[in-house]
Amino acid sequence: MQITEYWRSNKTWSKYLGRKAKVLAVSMMDVAATDQVELLPYAYLLLELLDNQEKISMMGAAHQFFLIGDEVEIVLRKIKKEGPTEIISYGLKASHA
Repeated sequence: MQITEYWRSNKTWSKYLGRKAKVLAVSMMDVAATDQVELLPYAYLLLELLDNQEKISMMGAAHQFFLIGDEVEIVLRKIKKEGPTEIISYGLKASHA
């Protein structure tokens, strides 16, 4: 990923970082690409933000199980590091509050 693409993709993170949400739907993933196997199992979540009821979808923290109705917090996560001189990619995830 180019640095400019990465920068553009994370410009809205501050809008969600640190906010609490309620889980509305869960899809657990048990299969992943070879470079993501260490994250298994992980979840994709449909969330409702507690302060304004906006609905968003997001990956859940690796090795955590989620149920409908769980309260989560949106935090930063390290996605991957391409190599010793490449950018370290971060993203947002939902983690149990």
